[in-house]
Formats: sequence, C-alpha cells, structure tokens
Amino acid sequence: MMDRHFLVAVTSDEVLKLKVKNVNFLFPIEDFSVGFTNTYTLEDIKIPNSYLYINRILDTKGIEALKKLVEEIKENVKGICFTDLGVLNVVKESHKNLELIYMQSHNTTNVSSINYYLEYVDSVYISTDLTKEEMLNILENAYKPLVVPYFTLMDTMYSRRTLLKNYQNHFDLEEKREEDLIELGTKKRFLAIENDYGTVFYAKKFIDYREIEHPNILYSFINPMHLSLEEIEKIMKNETIDVDKDTGFLHQETYYRLKEEER
Repeated sequence: MMDRHFLVAVTSDEVLKLKVKNVNFLFPIEDFSVGFTNTYTLEDIKIPNSYLYINRILDTKGIEALKKLVEEIKENVKGICFTDLGVLNVVKESHKNLELIYMQSHNTTNVSSINYYLEYVDSVYISTDLTKEEMLNILENAYKPLVVPYFTLMDTMYSRRTLLKNYQNHFDLEEKREEDLIELGTKKRFLAIENDYGTVFYAKKFIDYREIEHPNILYSFINPMHLSLEEIEKIMKNETIDVDKDTGFLHQETYYRLKEEER
C-alpha cells in the first residue's frame, strides 16, 4: 500500500485531535466557506502547514474582503483550496507565497482541462464523477501531483439562496441551519447545511474511493462530516467502519448526454 498524505477538512475541533501521520488540515474560513457547521478565523488556526478552504461564490464585496484576508495570512498557512477562480487572481496580485489547489470538482473531469488549470495552480482536485480507469489515466498524464477524493460526503448542489431559512420562515417553523431531508420521489436522503452565503446539499452517503492509488497523488481528501474521531482514524488506516457508503462512479460510468447511437 502506498504511503498516503491526507488533506482533512476540519468539520469540528475534534478532528484536530487526529494522531495519524501525514495529515494536513483544511480549515473552512468564516465568511468564505459554505457547507460547514463550523468555520474558523485566521486567528483560530495555529497548526503549521494548514490550508484555508474558500468555496463560496464571491461577489465584488467578497473579493475585496478576500484581499484583506490574504494580506493577514501568517506563515503557518501553507495554501488555499478554492472553487471561485477570483481567488487565483487575488492571491497572485498579493505576491504571497501560497500553494493554490483548485477544488471545483465538476470542472475537472479530463486531463486536458486539468493540465490547463495546472499552468496557474499547484494542484487540482479530480472530479468524483469519473471511473477508476479515468481517474488513473488522469493521474498518469497530469504533469503535477493531484488531489483525489478518498472518503467524503458528496456535495450535490450549492445555492446562493438561504433555502432552509426561506422555507422555515414561509411555514413559520423553527429556524435551523442544518437539516436531514428526504426527496419524496426517489426516497434519497440529503444533508442540507446553510449559512448567510447559501445552502449546500450533500448526498447522505459517503463516497469511498480508498482503492485509488498512484504515485502522482499529492493528497487524499477526506470530508469527515458527522464522523467520530475513531471512525476517521479507521478510514485513514483503510479499516472498515459502519456508515452508509458506496463507490460512486468508480465502477459505473456516468453520462452527461446520450451517446450518438442513442439519439
């Protein structure tokens, strides 16, 4: 088995107690992250070689606020993982020596796109929408090491609207920022997490991509939302845990359009 290096989202303070080696922590940042019940300020982050997670869609005010945040980043922060390409320009203009990892997973489905992004960033997160063979082909042909999904809840939608709050206000319900939901048609379960910058829906099943191994992997990414410290450590040791999970598209190809012969 290869010697992995992990990038672990800090979904709670408990995650910071991990004793497994080769871990870099990814901190969702207050006012710049969505899809997390806990976020952190720069002052909260004391651990060396940490990454900031900036995954909200930024407007003009957000970009201006980001410029101030970047100027205040200390030496213990190794880099920024981001989804909005505006982050790239802000960091470049700041001349800060920060690693940049592009983590817009639905845009990173082929080696041509990934190698294009790698001209501007240090690494890219490979999409979860791919088969094992497709992911290995990308890893083989990308000219920089990449980040791969390892064990994570899959975000299926991000809306800039406060969908939970709007619904709760309309029906005079108790306001909650996190809800378990069931889609009535398919009976599929979702986890909705909201803050002032929007609502993220996660499929309520962990995707388990632990079988992906390749020397061109920079980090294996874990989003341990609602997992205990013991469960996270077992995952990192490739041990079995009792949670709902599947292998996503690893062994079953997905199509975004009909094949020619099916039209």
